[in-house]
Amino acid sequence: MAAQLPTDMQDAFYRVVHDHGVEKLAGKMGLSPGVLYNKANPSDEHGNKPTLADGVVASVVSGDDRIAQAFCHTLGGIFVRLPDLSGLTTDALVLHLTEIGAEGGDFYRAIHVALELDDTISRDEFDNIEREALQFIAVIHEGLLRMREMAR
Repeated sequence: MAAQLPTDMQDAFYRVVHDHGVEKLAGKMGLSPGVLYNKANPSDEHGNKPTLADGVVASVVSGDDRIAQAFCHTLGGIFVRLPDLSGLTTDALVLHLTEIGAEGGDFYRAIHVALELDDTISRDEFDNIEREALQFIAVIHEGLLRMREMAR
């Protein structure tokens, strides 16, 4: 079953903390495991909730962008990781343009496969379409950033 993108920031924080190991992540964040358990617990009654800084630190040390995805979703947007432009060349840009076409094909194929047999879209099929759409958007955004660098 495909994983859904997080839409709730508290849930995303909980999932990141527990998926990467509370004790391990707590040490990297400079917190005791107990404090991190409490911050991640959505039903903690003592008000020990994660701060914005906690979310940023957890994301950076874990390399997991689900908290940023949930934050962007809350604001009606999407999270797109910025590309590494260190190897920017004209050849790399042309190669990237073909990657945009390939990602578009994956997106359209996911829609086609979902609708092909029964003209309906299941939750798993939607999750796959959404994942492909975000990859398509990300590769287009990367192409724009590469061209912006060339325009300077």
